[in-house]
Formats: sequence, structure tokens, C-alpha cells
Amino acid sequence: MPTTDPAAARVAAGRPSLVLALALVAAGCGVADASPSHQAPATAPNPFIGATAPSAPQQLAGRVEERLVAGSYVYLAVRDRDGALRWAVVLGDAPPLGADVALTSTARRTDFHSPRLGRDFAELHFAVLR
Repeated sequence: MPTTDPAAARVAAGRPSLVLALALVAAGCGVADASPSHQAPATAPNPFIGATAPSAPQQLAGRVEERLVAGSYVYLAVRDRDGALRWAVVLGDAPPLGADVALTSTARRTDFHSPRLGRDFAELHFAVLR
């Protein structure tokens, strides 16, 4: 049978508050783990930010004169028929040096810096092999 003692009711009523207070203190202790020094490292910047997309995809063709592998990307220096050298970056495997290639540029950046290569490109096309 439940007790009707007012003193016992006050003690029982105080216990949920105590449990709640302890839970809040324990939860508050974990807040320090969310500080910036404990967060995951920032991801590399998106190279497409600031890229300009042509109104129509630009076609590039020529011979591969230089090939730089950077993780899953391959940077290609392609010399066209007119002798102009253009840099393009593609995903995945790319043809070897001396190969003739045809590329479709989907975006272009000027003054692009590759942190992975530690190299600057006056103009870089983001392309796919055709």
C-alpha cells in the first residue's frame, strides 16, 4: 500500500531531480570532446569551386607530352595540332606518354593550384577521355 507520509513523498519527489541532475552533469562532461581539436580533419577543398563551365563542352585533342599521377587523378599535358600545350585532369587511368587523346572538357579553372602536386597551372581543364 502506498505511503501517505508527507516527508517520504518529498524524498521520493527529490530522487528524479537528483537523477536528472546527475545525467545532465554526465552529459556535460562529454561536451569537451566536441572541441575543434577533437573533430575530424577537414577534407581537401573541392577543385571544381570557382571552375567555369563552358556553354558547350570543349573538345581537346592531341598528344600526351607529360603525365602526372595524383591519387585517383591524372594530369595530362596535351599538345594540339597547332602546337598549343593544354593541361587537363582526368579521373582514373589515362593513356601513356606519346599517346593521342581526345578529351571533352566539362569545366575550366585558371590559376589552379594542386596541393597534392605542389604545382600551379595557369589553365586547367577538368575533362573526360572520349
